Amino acid sequence: MQLPTDVLKMGSGNRINERCLELQKNKKSTKIKLEDDKRKVRPAKRSCGCPMLRSRSLLKEFSSEVSNQGALDIEDLAQIGKKIGTCPYYGSRDMVRSADLVVLPYQSLLLKSARESLGLNLKNSVVIIDEAHNLADSLSNMYNSKITSSQLKAVLSCLDEYLDRFYNVLGAGNRRYIQTLTVLTKSFIRVLINNQDGASTMSSMTINQFLFSLDIDNINIVKLCQFVKESNIIHKVCGYANKLSSIQNQFDLQLHDEGSSIACFQALVDFLRSLLNSNDDGRIIVAKQKLGGQPDEAYLKFVMLCAEKIFSEVTQDAYAVILAGGTLQPIEETRLRLCPSLPPTDIKFFTCNHIVPPESILPIAVTRGPSGKAFDFSYNSRSSPSMIEELGRFICNIITVVPEGVVMFFSSYDYERRVYDAWMTTGTISRISKKKHVFREPRNSADVEAVLNKYKEAIESCSNFSQDTGVNGALLLAVVGGKISEGINFSNGMGRCVIMVGLPYPSPSDVELIETIKHIESISSSFSVGDDKALSRKYDDECELQPGYDILRKCTRGGREYYENLCMKAVNQSIGRAIRHINDYAAMLLVDSRYAQTSSTKSFSCPADKLPQWIKARLSCAQNYGEVHRSLHQFFKFNKKNVEIL
Repeated sequence: MQLPTDVLKMGSGNRINERCLELQKNKKSTKIKLEDDKRKVRPAKRSCGCPMLRSRSLLKEFSSEVSNQGALDIEDLAQIGKKIGTCPYYGSRDMVRSADLVVLPYQSLLLKSARESLGLNLKNSVVIIDEAHNLADSLSNMYNSKITSSQLKAVLSCLDEYLDRFYNVLGAGNRRYIQTLTVLTKSFIRVLINNQDGASTMSSMTINQFLFSLDIDNINIVKLCQFVKESNIIHKVCGYANKLSSIQNQFDLQLHDEGSSIACFQALVDFLRSLLNSNDDGRIIVAKQKLGGQPDEAYLKFVMLCAEKIFSEVTQDAYAVILAGGTLQPIEETRLRLCPSLPPTDIKFFTCNHIVPPESILPIAVTRGPSGKAFDFSYNSRSSPSMIEELGRFICNIITVVPEGVVMFFSSYDYERRVYDAWMTTGTISRISKKKHVFREPRNSADVEAVLNKYKEAIESCSNFSQDTGVNGALLLAVVGGKISEGINFSNGMGRCVIMVGLPYPSPSDVELIETIKHIESISSSFSVGDDKALSRKYDDECELQPGYDILRKCTRGGREYYENLCMKAVNQSIGRAIRHINDYAAMLLVDSRYAQTSSTKSFSCPADKLPQWIKARLSCAQNYGEVHRSLHQFFKFNKKNVEIL
């Protein structure tokens, strides 16, 4: 019997989940000897094969222990389960039905299958969703599915081996379904490797277009998915393939990073289920591999677009739904993506000022550098040597007046690396190091904590020891959308100044982004001017992918608004890292002349209009660097005195 500790040592989450389910399916039957005249032996009731679930009395003891201790986090529940000797996951899940308050992750709430599994009934419940600015994207991502060419090849190998061995003993129906799975798998592989010109090409199409293009529209995928679910064919096929490979040592099922053969098979089934969605619910992304490229460069992906359709299941059942978040504005986009058909009278919006007093923040739109050069970090200008050099001069001046920690955000890892390399060549990093220790955000999220600890230690060492080194803190070069820009606390000296370099607009070459923009533009137009079917066809009938900028230029309503909001929500998330409590204070420098634009001087909307009200109300636009320097000097002098008084 495999013990729970052995299961936990299996490595990946997929393998742990698979083994957990296998243990539960392996029912254990014990024989009980009856002391009667005939000395008969009869089997007892079959018990669960998992030792952590076998004793109902221990599960009841777990529930009693948890109830007595009140609200507990995941680590606490795991510790109680370990102490009692029962499963904390299933133990806590059983308590959901009787609970007055249930705290759970997005997926457990928003996936219908997860709610049913947990026995979670939303009828007449009040649903509170925190960090709701992520809600629409999270909803869509939950219903996305992706399978790579390497996974498809692994599945095809398993199917071929199984069919070769059991062809003559399989029933006609089962054999036909397995053959159908083989046909579909081959079709998917063929579409990914059929790349005549050798270029890495990506195309987007509706579900119907995808089925017709592969000539598989006549296959009943509903019945096929039902067969897979009821026949346990995944475990049968993969079990035989694993057994064969261990004997013959001819095929390694772990060549791909996606996990075991079962995980590959499950990816195929998830993708097949995605094809059961309505034609307008999402798009199929076909990413073909380069000639001579790696197998995992090619993939098929279903991208769910209709977050509003999924969210309606929650709003229809719940008594009320509360969306909470610090960067929900502009609220119209949230309403459009989540509940476009809900009457405006049914939606109440509330916003309030920040807890910190206005004088504790100093947001400035910085339009020019120390030499008078206008800051323009648009895609075509940001990499010019003169722009990077001017940014270096600006930082060298700023760090002389800003105490303790400075966090500087760039639009991407590649741009941060380009700037850093240029500054190393010109000696700018050397000049900065005379006033601030320099740290960089690592690409690997596992290394972030170590860098942050060193950053914090550098700041504390400068604050605690008065040395004539001239160093007054540290500078951290970070990336928008990275680990540091979301969820990291830069309170007090960790973030006395946050610098945002440019406007981090997402790349229009992102296929999934463009499909989302087209969808939002379509629904915003239909709700603004009626059901505009012609407009919908303008986007939906395009099988070949159009350039992103062309799509954006076509947008006149929600699509462009969404694109701009993505940028400013990222800005708001990043600069909000510095103010974390009522006595905190920080400067926020928005370095780009576009932050000072007005509605009459731009093609897109004014970025400053999308800042949170508590920042926007205090925002000033500096016409030259001198104004920035004076404002920073006065700001830190004032707040340092206030802190000394407190």
